[in-house]
Amino acid sequence: MATACSQPTAYNGPQPRTPVKDIPASGQLKNFELIANNPLLDLKYNLPRGQNGGITAIRDCLYVGSNIGYQPALIVDMKDMTKPTVVGEVPGIAFKGMGVEAIEGVADLNLLVVTARGGDAKRIAAADKNIGLVVYDATDCRKPTIVGKIDVGSDLIHYMTLWRDPAKPDRVLVDVNYCCNGTPDGIDLRVFDLTGCPKSCSPKQVAEWGLRAQFGIPQRLEVAYEGGKITKTTVTHDATWSIDGTRLHVAQMHFGYFQLDSSALARGQSCNPKSPTTAVATGYCLSVLNPDLSARVQPYGIGAAHTHGIVKVPGRPYVAVQHEPSSGCPYGGIQMVYVGTTETYAPGAIAPGQGQLRGDLFPKVVSEFGLPEDQVDRCGQNGDPDAASGLNPNFNGGIHNLMAFPNVMFATWYSGGLRAIDITNPYMPFELGYFFNKPPQEVRWCQGAGCKDAEVDGEGIPIRQQGTLPPEIIARSYPIAMNGYLVYADSNNGVYVLKYTGPHASEIPKQGICIAHNPSVVSVGYEPCAPYK
Repeated sequence: MATACSQPTAYNGPQPRTPVKDIPASGQLKNFELIANNPLLDLKYNLPRGQNGGITAIRDCLYVGSNIGYQPALIVDMKDMTKPTVVGEVPGIAFKGMGVEAIEGVADLNLLVVTARGGDAKRIAAADKNIGLVVYDATDCRKPTIVGKIDVGSDLIHYMTLWRDPAKPDRVLVDVNYCCNGTPDGIDLRVFDLTGCPKSCSPKQVAEWGLRAQFGIPQRLEVAYEGGKITKTTVTHDATWSIDGTRLHVAQMHFGYFQLDSSALARGQSCNPKSPTTAVATGYCLSVLNPDLSARVQPYGIGAAHTHGIVKVPGRPYVAVQHEPSSGCPYGGIQMVYVGTTETYAPGAIAPGQGQLRGDLFPKVVSEFGLPEDQVDRCGQNGDPDAASGLNPNFNGGIHNLMAFPNVMFATWYSGGLRAIDITNPYMPFELGYFFNKPPQEVRWCQGAGCKDAEVDGEGIPIRQQGTLPPEIIARSYPIAMNGYLVYADSNNGVYVLKYTGPHASEIPKQGICIAHNPSVVSVGYEPCAPYK
């Protein structure tokens, strides 16, 4: 008797994005379950507010930032993960975007830190111009109170990350990065000590570094090639600490990825807090680990994408390097990069130094992962998607942020939605699942391509910005895990709560919070959470 055998479904690569008009109201998904969505309605207009920023969580409070200075960061009660509920606003600085991309916390210290970025420069108070970080006491996570404001020396702040000392858990450092045209002094990042915050909060600068300051490399390089020229930006976009704090992984825009040596700073040793000014300078708190910059990992394309961020894969000698397209496409994607220091090959080799790979000094790209829409041959000359795809011109195919577990990563991919990626073999990453939400038909604050001029009130203050195109998916915040669920913010349609049901789902802890690229903020000595290092 013959029996029918089920055949495995052929893998044809990452799922192409479905046109907005064809996405079901409940979304389109594979290996995910939609648990909840709060579109973060603007009560005045009864529309999703739009322009949502980064997220973080302290206990059962979720904080959702704002990309613009005309609306606050919000507090969302996540006690019932099926019913995320807005319960308040985070106080901030008038007319600054609070938590545009970076908003972080340390729950057991009741510490919340929010970037204050950009906004309405004409209306920001002079005293607040260079305030780039606001520090809060989140003892009552639903009513955080401001305990400190940090002048970061520039109004160009972009990302920030926290590092908590695993040897002294009360010690917390924060680095801030300046993007995207460069500061006049050539400094790309500064580090401030938040130890004592929020109870006794007197932040102080303890280190700084800049590529131009150390190597004399201009912050903007005009590069000619046959048929044209491109301007490359060489400043830091984001930086991620190692768990022990002795390394900073830097994403250096159109220059690439490499590491800084932060050993003395991490160990509390005496060091020069200024940026070094020569390639081989010693005694500084921060300095390039390998002064041979040709060893760095360079970004995709000829300025078509920039190195956006770095996330360490826990327990494995690899990092995931995200490259964000400068427009909607091409070249957006993830590179898996070997950065190990203990692996060996050719034991007993005759050639000196041949016996050990130093991935921290010579990082090695081992694979790449991108979406179909990121392909050069499927991207228009202006960064628009292939007309045959049926996607709207405001489609953005760029990777933004991700969270890594040992064998699976979850990435927010702007219009590409949320993606689950198998990295069991880092040399051959492949897609495990995806979620495409149905965008709202309208929002209060348009974001991306196709926005009209803002409507203003009697004092000239913007009150709304409509779009000429239907809103797109904008999956943009770092994904985090809360009590076994994945949570992220879509810039247009608010907070999403999903259950991942695919391979390696067991790597997501059923209880507690997991937060990427901020070592030890959830569990001392772990990232993104225990038991991962």
